[in-house]
Amino acid sequence: MKILVTGATGFVGSHAVRRMLADGHEIRALARTPSKVAPLMELMGIDPTLIELAEGDITDRSSVLAAVEGCDAVVHTAAIVATSPEAEAEMERVNLAGATNVLGAGVDAGCDPVIHVSSVAALFPFETDPVTAEHPVNGVGGYGRTKAACERFARGLQDDGKPVVIIYPSGIMGPDDWNESINLSSYKVWLEKGLPKSKGFSGSYVDVRDLAEITAVWMKPGAGPQRFLAMGTYLTADDQEAVIEEVLGSAKSFPLPRSLFWVWGKLGDVAKRFGKDLVVTSEGYAYMFNSKPGDDRATTATTGVEFRSVEDTFRDTFRWMYESGHATAENVGKLADPP
Repeated sequence: MKILVTGATGFVGSHAVRRMLADGHEIRALARTPSKVAPLMELMGIDPTLIELAEGDITDRSSVLAAVEGCDAVVHTAAIVATSPEAEAEMERVNLAGATNVLGAGVDAGCDPVIHVSSVAALFPFETDPVTAEHPVNGVGGYGRTKAACERFARGLQDDGKPVVIIYPSGIMGPDDWNESINLSSYKVWLEKGLPKSKGFSGSYVDVRDLAEITAVWMKPGAGPQRFLAMGTYLTADDQEAVIEEVLGSAKSFPLPRSLFWVWGKLGDVAKRFGKDLVVTSEGYAYMFNSKPGDDRATTATTGVEFRSVEDTFRDTFRWMYESGHATAENVGKLADPP
């Protein structure tokens, strides 16, 4: 199949491209700056000549229409991902317009499937325990509200019987995060300073390679509308410390009362306005203390994709961070030892 991919230079998109190329598909990448595609593909171990480039922007309907022409399927991963208040206006401008243009153009062009990589942020705050792919749309904070708006549009297409496939990842981890996704700064803190622990702190982690696998195995026409939850493994703070200790041989952590986490988030909001990243924002705080586990069993039953163990995901992420210069040998413990 010939597949239009948006966000091909992003974390999720680049892994999806590599996985779909392995299946023999042709890839056309919509990119605002085409010159950025080849260097990233080379870092991913992908021959850049295998990628057809279409210059354009997801907010520009004419360039999206031109890019989708002649394609059999669409994978939409492009979006602005941020939890800071100062990014809200840009997310509101880009995310919904992008989803409307890309998913709409794909459907109108007869593409099948049209895959939309959404986020559990579109469902948050969670009303069920566990969370499922049929969870109602909510969305709080700048990012969550824009993803919820995209979600309503995508589900509307599904209600009309269009072959739109929605995937809901949680916190995405994995190696080859060459453009430094939003979560990488948190992983650096865990390794350099230690894991901040507080009662009620929890989160879910899914491997980016599993998302790519779900995308690739569902690259087939005729299946109709589908929704796939991909929340991976749910961890409390104690669980997470235990995983890190198993992977590295030791784990650093420090207690932090929830009230100080809240203050950290508020300070993070202010710092973002001055171009500083304190890792935590008030929106991030809300996710960290109101998370619930997800039930991915329906995804596995339908797609056949078995999710990696969280230990493998953490191990491969930290090893890549060390090998790419994002972490020192001291940071990664036994992972720095020769195999």
